Amino acid sequence: MAPARFASQALVLLVLATASGQAATVPTDNPRRTALDNAIGSAATAFFADTCRVGLSLAVVDGAATSPHFYDYGSTIRGRRQLATPDTLYELASVTKTFTGMLAAKAVHEGRMALDADFRTYLPGAWPNLQKNGRPITLRTLATHTSGMPRDIPDTDAAMSAPDVASRPARLLAVERDFTPADFPAALHEASLRTVPGATEAYSNAAMKVIAMGVAQVYGAPFETWLRTAILQPLKMSDTGFAVAESQHARLATGYDRNGVPAPYHTLNAGPSWGLYSDTRDMARYVARHLDEADPVIAQAHAILRGDAADGRGMIWNASLDRGERVLWHGGGSFGMSSQVVLYPATGQGFVLLANDTCPGTESALKALAMTVHAATR
Repeated sequence: MAPARFASQALVLLVLATASGQAATVPTDNPRRTALDNAIGSAATAFFADTCRVGLSLAVVDGAATSPHFYDYGSTIRGRRQLATPDTLYELASVTKTFTGMLAAKAVHEGRMALDADFRTYLPGAWPNLQKNGRPITLRTLATHTSGMPRDIPDTDAAMSAPDVASRPARLLAVERDFTPADFPAALHEASLRTVPGATEAYSNAAMKVIAMGVAQVYGAPFETWLRTAILQPLKMSDTGFAVAESQHARLATGYDRNGVPAPYHTLNAGPSWGLYSDTRDMARYVARHLDEADPVIAQAHAILRGDAADGRGMIWNASLDRGERVLWHGGGSFGMSSQVVLYPATGQGFVLLANDTCPGTESALKALAMTVHAATR
C-alpha cells in the first residue's frame, strides 16, 4: 500500500446531547458550509447519539464531473481525540464481496462464464459434492446466496450460534487459527450442499470463495493478482488489499465490539469474502466506477439475478427502491468494524461509510445515514 497522504483540515466539533442532558463533543472535519455538509452533519448527529459509536469516515460521490466529498467523525481510538482522515484504513468486511462479484460480472461480459452454467466446469478438477438432487451450483446461485453452500469453511455454525455474542470473535478465531487460504480447496472437497441450489436463500461466505476460485481458473491467474490487474490498478486504488504492510499499521483504525472492547482484525482466511482493507479515498474511486452503468461490466454487476428492483439481488449487490428511486447497497461487519456502500445510479450519487465499531445496529444505521442525506440533497 502507498504511503499515507494526510490532508490538513480544520477541526470543528459536533455537539451532541447525551442521555444525561450534558453536552458531548465529537471531533469532525465537516466545515458545515454547503447543503451536503449540513445534511451530513445532521445525520451524523443522529448516528453518534448512540454513545457506543467510536468513529466514522464517509465519502460522497455526487456526480461524475465533481470531486468526492470526504467527512470524518469521532476517533480512530476510543478515548482519544484522534480524528480519521480519508487515508485511514478500515476493514471493508463483506463489502469485499462486491469486488468478487465485479470480477465475476467481467467474466460473464467477456463470455468466460455463464450465469446458469454448471459452475463446477470453471473449477479445477472434479467436484461431485457441489450438487444436490442432480442440480449443480451456478454463478447465479452462488452470487445470490442460494447455492446451498455452508456459511463458512471451516464450519462456524456453532461459534456463530452460541448466545454469548461478546466471545464470538474469540470462538471464530479459534476455528480459523490453523486454516489458511491454501487449505480451502481441500476443505471444499469435503463440504456438502445443505439445500438444492436455487431453492433457499442462506448467507454464505464460502460461496464467494468458490466464485473467486472460478475467476482465478478462467483467467489463469491467482484471484488477488487478477483483482489488482482488473480493478485496483486501473482505479488507482493503491491503498486497498488483503493485508496491511507493517509500515502502514499506524494508519489502521482500531475496531471495537459492542462492549467497547478493542477487537481483533480478521484472519487471511476472510479473503474474497470479507478480507479487504481500504480507505475512503480509494473507495470513492470504486463508487464512481459503480455509478457508471454505461460500462457493461457495471451493468452486469447490477443486473437483477433474483427477485426484482424493489427487492432483489444483483451480482452480490442488494437492490430496492427508495421513494421510487433504484438503490443498490452492500454492507459488512467484521469483529470490530462496520461498512456500507450505497449507490443511486440514476442520480449519480454514491456513499462509502466506514465505522470502527460493531455496536448493535451500526450497519443498518450507516445505510440509513446515506439514505437520509440522499433525500435531503436530491
